[in-house]
Amino acid sequence: MSINEIAKHLNVSKSTVSLVINGKAEQGRISQALAERILTYVQEIGYKPNVFAKSLATGRSHTIGLIVENISDSFYGPIALHIEKYLRKIGYHVFYSSTLGSIELGNTIVETMLDKKVEGLIVCPTNQMETSLEAIQKQQIPLVIFDRKAGDMATNYVGTDNYGGSLLAVDHLLENGFQQIGLVTNDSTQSQMIDRLNAYTDKLSQEGFHATILRLDFQADALEKAEQIKVFLRENPQLDALYFTTNYLCIAGLKAIQALNREGSYAIISFDDHELFELLQPAISCVEQPVAQIAQEAINLLFKQKKSPDLPLQQVIIPSKLIKRKSTC
Repeated sequence: MSINEIAKHLNVSKSTVSLVINGKAEQGRISQALAERILTYVQEIGYKPNVFAKSLATGRSHTIGLIVENISDSFYGPIALHIEKYLRKIGYHVFYSSTLGSIELGNTIVETMLDKKVEGLIVCPTNQMETSLEAIQKQQIPLVIFDRKAGDMATNYVGTDNYGGSLLAVDHLLENGFQQIGLVTNDSTQSQMIDRLNAYTDKLSQEGFHATILRLDFQADALEKAEQIKVFLRENPQLDALYFTTNYLCIAGLKAIQALNREGSYAIISFDDHELFELLQPAISCVEQPVAQIAQEAINLLFKQKKSPDLPLQQVIIPSKLIKRKSTC
């Protein structure tokens, strides 16, 4: 039942019902007897306010939009959970959505979030998503980008030190005597992937070693990736170590190595941990991204901008952590 229907049933004005429901009876000079009659009826019928309509009237929805590439991913899922926990503590809710790397889907999601009157957005952008992000900024809605940059856009940003983390991985392999290090990455032009690639090529060039790189189609499925990695390994028998720039590429690589019966033939390290890596034999070394800290910093930046819209934009770069396991030792 709507406020309008309640007002008709009680033979009072819609504004009177609204004032009472929102705890403003005294402010509206409504008698205690009338206020009690309205509240009693509202309780009897189990009335629940339309949150969306209320947000239109007050400009407050107490919701934050979170847009990621894939909510089921072992990186984005935990970040989303941490964001939800932090926001719940301060009385906010989260609208989640996944772009699946699609520009069109990403733009549609932003439009939907804005229609829902979210009070801020935390976004892991797709390529060429700048137009939608600029629309958020034009509406003066707080915006924080995380994980990868949105082209050359000036935004609040939170992310891992991808270049530094990648150097940790390559340095670790070199320090353990591995010199023929193959890199398995994807053909993405996203900033975080470029940084991981550049750290690898820069370090090997500096040390006088040859870079051997496999760039996989970002859109290829896991089976296709594993098949291409098998070909890469057959064509490069000199390799003694493999560095995978994401955990899902590492998993595809492990399947390829198993299919070739080459378990134990390579030192293996991944950028990004995965719950499986510690359980495998040998356990897989990795560069770990601090997901809880990324989530907290994103929320901090968002609410700073919400409180003080004229504050200068900030970029928070968080160091990664090298986790040494038996696959590289």
